[in-house]
Amino acid sequence: MVLLENYSMTTTLSEKRQISIPKDLCDQLRVQPGTRIAWEVEGNKLVGRPLPADIIAHLTGIYQDGPDLVAGLLANRRKDRLMSDRKLARARKVADAKRKPQRRKS
Repeated sequence: MVLLENYSMTTTLSEKRQISIPKDLCDQLRVQPGTRIAWEVEGNKLVGRPLPADIIAHLTGIYQDGPDLVAGLLANRRKDRLMSDRKLARARKVADAKRKPQRRKS
């Protein structure tokens, strides 16, 4: 049996495998009745994370203050295109050199 050093609230698992989340935690995390919770096992801990009611609305604008993802993508595409053009130019140069007849020394 593992005893936790820092625990402030405990609950008991019911016969239906249900738990009650203490009101103080619900208030702190703004969890309302009907809120979906994602459960994960991390090491020997059971971790529940409340999910937003509307995930699309929650994610909309999440990177507004962050980097411009489109500009970064376009910069990477330009870099890739430049590298591809250089490879193609080298390949053409080698192919042209193979096609030219070599002069014999007399």
